[in-house]
Amino acid sequence: MQDAARSDIDARPKLLEVVPITPPAIRVRREAWPAGEGERRTRYHLPARLESSSPVGYRRRVRLSEEEARVALQLLSLPRPERFVHGPPVVEQELFEEVSLGVLSARQSTNYRGQREVLLGADDSARAAEILRDLVDREAPVLDDATHTHLVLTRPYRTPFTMLLTLVGHRPILSPLTTLVRAARKRAFGEHDIPTIGYLTHLHLGILAEAIERAAVVASRGRRMAQVYTAPFCEPARRDNRRLIRALEELCGLSAADRARGWRLDLVAQVGHVEPAARVDMPEKTCRKIGANLLAFRSERIQPGVNQDPQAPIAYQARQDMDVPEALTLMAGRAGYNAFGHWTGCDRERSKELLLLERIDVLSPGGKERLRGIRRELDSLTDRVIADLPLWADLPTGRALSRNAARGKKAFALAGQRIYIGGLPRAEVEAEGIGWERGIRAMGASAARSSLYAELMGVVDLPDDCDLLAGVCLMAGPVNQNDIGKRFFRYPDLLADRFKGRDPTSLLVWTLKAKTIADPIGNEEQLLNPGKKGALVDLRPGPHEAVTIRRGSPGAPRFEPMRAAGSERNQERAFADVGNFATSPDGAEIPGNHGRPWPRSDEPVW
Repeated sequence: MQDAARSDIDARPKLLEVVPITPPAIRVRREAWPAGEGERRTRYHLPARLESSSPVGYRRRVRLSEEEARVALQLLSLPRPERFVHGPPVVEQELFEEVSLGVLSARQSTNYRGQREVLLGADDSARAAEILRDLVDREAPVLDDATHTHLVLTRPYRTPFTMLLTLVGHRPILSPLTTLVRAARKRAFGEHDIPTIGYLTHLHLGILAEAIERAAVVASRGRRMAQVYTAPFCEPARRDNRRLIRALEELCGLSAADRARGWRLDLVAQVGHVEPAARVDMPEKTCRKIGANLLAFRSERIQPGVNQDPQAPIAYQARQDMDVPEALTLMAGRAGYNAFGHWTGCDRERSKELLLLERIDVLSPGGKERLRGIRRELDSLTDRVIADLPLWADLPTGRALSRNAARGKKAFALAGQRIYIGGLPRAEVEAEGIGWERGIRAMGASAARSSLYAELMGVVDLPDDCDLLAGVCLMAGPVNQNDIGKRFFRYPDLLADRFKGRDPTSLLVWTLKAKTIADPIGNEEQLLNPGKKGALVDLRPGPHEAVTIRRGSPGAPRFEPMRAAGSERNQERAFADVGNFATSPDGAEIPGNHGRPWPRSDEPVW
């Protein structure tokens, strides 16, 4: 297929509706104070200050009215643009806000910066469009008159966690030799110890593809849209497109050293102005609030009274009598199926068959027992991994390897009223003509869109004495842990019982938590502070660390890091005008949290 031909009427997204959540009679919210003199500061205190290039900072959620939420839901059912029209050049501020909602904040589930991008102006975008038109298996037409183009580069997932995996699953006597062989193959051929580690790249690309579509609309207040291409960069189409992909990588300035480190082009997004009839109608004030919320939403790990830290303040210690309406979970599922159809071209009914979901509802009969069974299985896997670690590697480190492995019990804990395990049946996906890698990317997009729906409903008519009414934690960790069991210890897939006979591959777990208290300090501290980095979270990059702007003539291009001028680096927080910054109960600010504007941000980029 040249331009994907699966866009019949059944592939159209179903309408999403606003489903408010009734606040409980008794509620609590986050109250963080600065540490007192001589007091040991914890994740529950306000940070002393913030010096960061990240556009995010410590943010709180912003209340949306039901009408504003209906406006926001347009972002969860965006059609592909049919044509771009001429318009004013893109100014630096808008581009900064676009990447802030995209590559700088889209990923929250790994501690590895495995994505960066190069931005092309209008002239280079025209050259890229000529190459894109020849790609095999494009899922959408190539459009003329793009104002700019995102070329997204990725590299394989490599962290201390994957280093630890190198030591797992060896026979005791042969382990020094087999460990060395596996490490060499990983370095030389990019092999993965377990398949789901390789899948992380594709899951995150699906999440980013969703984010780029929204970011283009929000940053331009509905005037611009994005045309995203991901299918031509998935196997087996990638092999057929190898020469053309190399030509696009040359536009990125991708060097031999970059290639040796594993960097490659994996997604392209054209962005351009659309005619008034095709624009997303978003009042400016609502648009700014939505943008600020998108930066404030974060993975909600703590469920009060369930998995809180013993040293957490009293507000975290008691369970809350809360649940979410069944209609909300129905709409969240609808959002996910819409996304899967959007990114694969499948009609809705077939998407619902291919997207495998097991819902574990702890408030329904049998739910707690199923959840406890999964926890026991994951804990037993951790114990087996620790027991099988080669002593020749663990003892010289003072048992640091086994201690790190043991932390997985906490990191992979599942807590929430509704828990979903999502996956795909590989043989069926490939028989459908979608391709396995493309299916995994669509899975990431589906999880991101359904999670975002729940997050948005969690701020509808949000009372002043609540941080949120619902939040989501999206995790790959439990699936990775299960994959260790499948690969080395003959454990079944997490979805094997629920989908017997379909050979499922579980890919993601997300937990829906109804509660009124959030943790905008502790969770974000792990993301912003390298000294506090958690095991499964991504350090927040600044624009100069992840975004490069191509300027100059075709024969003498310049590749300039975004918002890097001499020794100056970005300190601005995107959508800072909304003012949703975390403070103490008496309004005390975190010094540096508001950031400061970037000079010349109102000038055209190209």
